[in-house]
Amino acid sequence: MQTVLRAPADSQLGDIHEVVRRAFGSETEADLVDLLRQRGNSRFEAVAMVGERVVGHIVASPIELVPAPGAVLPDLAALGIAPLSVVPELQGQGIGGLLMHRLIDAARHARFDALFLLGHPGYYPRFGFARSQVGNEYGATDAFMSLELTEKCLAGLQATARYVSAFGEVGA
Repeated sequence: MQTVLRAPADSQLGDIHEVVRRAFGSETEADLVDLLRQRGNSRFEAVAMVGERVVGHIVASPIELVPAPGAVLPDLAALGIAPLSVVPELQGQGIGGLLMHRLIDAARHARFDALFLLGHPGYYPRFGFARSQVGNEYGATDAFMSLELTEKCLAGLQATARYVSAFGEVGA
C-alpha cells in the first residue's frame, strides 16, 4: 500500500469530512475541520491518499499565547494540531505518522516556534511531543502536549494557549 501525501483539493472536501467523521465517530471534529477552513484558520492541511482515495487528514491552526498576569511573553509563532484523522480500517499502519512528520517539517520550514496538541499521551511522544508546561483553556494536563521547534522557546513561559474560536463553537 503506497501512501501519498499532498495538499487537499477543493474536490476532496466532502471526502475529508467523511474521513474525519469516521476516524472520530462523530460529526464534531469533521465540522471543526470545515469551520477552520471556511474561516481561513487552516495554516497547514494535508491529506493522505491511497490510490485515488483520501484515507487520512491533518490540519493545524494558530495558537494564541495569553500571558499570565504580570508576565511578559516573547514573540512566538505557534500552531495547534487538531485533528489528525485516519480511516479506522487503516489506523495503526503509519499513515498518521506520515501526516504528523509532514506537518512538523512544514512548520519548521515556515519558522514556527512551537506546536501544541490535545491528544493521547501514549501516541504523540514518538514525534517529540511532551506534556506542556504552558497552560491551556481546557484545563488538560497529560493530554496537552507541545513540541518546541525553536529550542527552549517555551522554557519558563507563563501563559495559556488558546485555540481559535471555532474549537469552542462546534458540537456545543
